[in-house]
Amino acid sequence: MLALVPYVSRRPGVRVEELAAEFGVSTRQIASDLDLLMVCGLPGYYPDDLIDVVLDDDGGTVSIAFDAGIERPVRLTGDEAIALTVALRALADLPGLVDDDAVRSALAKLEQHTGREAVAAQDTPVVQVAAADPAPALGVVRDALRLGRRLWMRYYTASRDEMTERTVDPLRVLVTDGHSYLEAYCHLVGSIRHFRVDRIEDARVLLDEPAQPTLWADSDVPDKVFHPGPQSATVTLRLGHAARWVPEYYPVEAVEELSDDAADGAIRVRLQATGEAWLTRLVLSLGGDAVIEAPADLAAVVDERASAALALYGEQVD
Repeated sequence: MLALVPYVSRRPGVRVEELAAEFGVSTRQIASDLDLLMVCGLPGYYPDDLIDVVLDDDGGTVSIAFDAGIERPVRLTGDEAIALTVALRALADLPGLVDDDAVRSALAKLEQHTGREAVAAQDTPVVQVAAADPAPALGVVRDALRLGRRLWMRYYTASRDEMTERTVDPLRVLVTDGHSYLEAYCHLVGSIRHFRVDRIEDARVLLDEPAQPTLWADSDVPDKVFHPGPQSATVTLRLGHAARWVPEYYPVEAVEELSDDAADGAIRVRLQATGEAWLTRLVLSLGGDAVIEAPADLAAVVDERASAALALYGEQVD
């Protein structure tokens, strides 16, 4: 669709049938793409910022009066092509996460038109990606949804450092905040809950027990699943290089790259702590790569726990 803009700009009055033949699509698809282009443009999106597509009275020919700066077809650089190829191959190897056919189709087109040329131009060997499965239970979850059966699972609740066994009626799988969540009616608590799929330690489809549909379920996809409670404390952590994964795994409010002399790849993050015990376990597990900068009372709690742990080893603690 983006390639249509420079093509038509250089050939004002081109016929729609010619466009369809050139791009290998139907005239109906061309008409649909032109309609969409008319509401695309530069940030601000006032009438003068939108791509100006001019059709003749019978819709047979088309011209572009304003191209919004799209003067040539979009082309990937070598680095962009390699990065996108690696990402698509990683997705294609994750069972049940996305539509495999769509990913492999996009990958084939990318390699055919840009990927192989970019790799050859950089004299770089083709990258072979073997992605670890971040959510091994996802396939079982999707089976339960497809079959309409209840699901038994062993689930880890990070905020309480607790493992529970639950029986749930699956409703749907959501992808938000960069993670996959199972939305399901949980019989343990008697209400709808969201479960991060990568925290499902074990799962089994209960083939003899059909899942019961709920009377009502929200069809919207939430922007985020984690909502801090009123008692949650705002905490500022300084994280060393080895702990930079924390904001990728836990929801945070802000991330700041540090540039002082002692930074060495450190970052500062601000997050909502769901509980003192959870935060203490997290900081202690990170060793010297995590320091609580605020609030001071939580930092004192962690220091006390660390001192108690060292005392068990017979260490002298100042």
